[in-house]
Amino acid sequence: MLLPWERVVKKLNSYGIGIVIDYTSESAIALNGGRPGDAAYAHQIGAELDLDWEKLIGWKGLIMHAVFVNRAGRNLASDFGDVSLNGFQEIYGGGGNVGVHMVYAYATQDLFRKRVQIAVGKMPVNIDFANSFLFCTFMNKSNCGIPKSLTRGAAGFGTYPGSTWGMRVRYWPLHGVYGQFGLYGVNPYLNTNQYDRTGFNVGTDLYTGVYVPVEIGLVPSFGPNRLLGHYKAGFGYDSSQYRDVYYDAQERPALATGQPYRWTSGKTQFWLEGDQMLMRNGKGAMDGLYLLGGMVRNEPGNGPYLYQFYAGVVDRGMFSARPKDMFGIEWSRTTVSPDLQSSQWLAYDNGSRTLPGKATYPQSYVQTLEVTYVIHAFRGLSIQPDYQHIWRPNLQRNKSQIDALGLKIHAAL
Repeated sequence: MLLPWERVVKKLNSYGIGIVIDYTSESAIALNGGRPGDAAYAHQIGAELDLDWEKLIGWKGLIMHAVFVNRAGRNLASDFGDVSLNGFQEIYGGGGNVGVHMVYAYATQDLFRKRVQIAVGKMPVNIDFANSFLFCTFMNKSNCGIPKSLTRGAAGFGTYPGSTWGMRVRYWPLHGVYGQFGLYGVNPYLNTNQYDRTGFNVGTDLYTGVYVPVEIGLVPSFGPNRLLGHYKAGFGYDSSQYRDVYYDAQERPALATGQPYRWTSGKTQFWLEGDQMLMRNGKGAMDGLYLLGGMVRNEPGNGPYLYQFYAGVVDRGMFSARPKDMFGIEWSRTTVSPDLQSSQWLAYDNGSRTLPGKATYPQSYVQTLEVTYVIHAFRGLSIQPDYQHIWRPNLQRNKSQIDALGLKIHAAL
């Protein structure tokens, strides 16, 4: 039996108008790490509007998408001096507390019997590239949306809720095989007050270059149970100017010579990602046991990270009596740029305790392990207890390991 609001939404859907309103909260409390008992809460209230213009006016293949969010709360990771990419609450971010933030507004047009799709508008890169529908099973920020070393490694890889003007073309030459490329503006000030934390600034005056991602992917389905897989390989190029993390203009260590760091043109990124269903528990795309894993490589000369590796397991419907519950385990490890590390050791050995990269000790790697369980309470509401363990917060070996408990609540209308 449909509720009154659900009946309204269903009626609007029949006319080509899709509306989703949801609430997500993420709370976390530290058990140790030098600050036991520290806790933080963050939330997001989202509103999504999708317009199918074929149903509205008969324009075949044209759909427009827009999302707006309200975000508030606090980041528990900041209590531990962790400014890296591994936060306990992935929902925190996008400039922190903001009344209304426009995430994106763009249109997609299908062509040639849906073999080609073009997207144009103000949108994040990560809604189309290096993404996985399994990533946000987890609360830790390291992978939700995309492996976060991508966006921290290059400003051009804009991620939700930040967006820039751009376009993307996707082509399916065969069933289960696609290739896509995009062209996006690079705005290093996304989600900051210097630009426009609300996302409504549509100007390009602070853009510093273009970001060009290219990705090829396979979406196979194996056996009579249609065991789905998703495999992708991608490359991104950011044309902006970036400051080197080690050399001066004469290609000597800047901290040793006292000269300014040199500026370099452009940076590259690579990613390999895959997931595979091993056992099916139901008819849906997520109803089964998945293995996932991947890696990212960033350019080390003008960025903070070199590699990120991750692996995990996600199982939806592992208990027949709870077919919509989900269980997940994920591990992630991110390594510092060796050039940045060399600069930090130069500064540290000279007695400085304020190091390049916002560190207080030379960085090496950060590693996370997360275990989570999503309880489907009833239609439209899930409750998710969560456990996380962090090795070397902020990639520093002088920081204590942290155990944290979390709770995520998601409600959708």
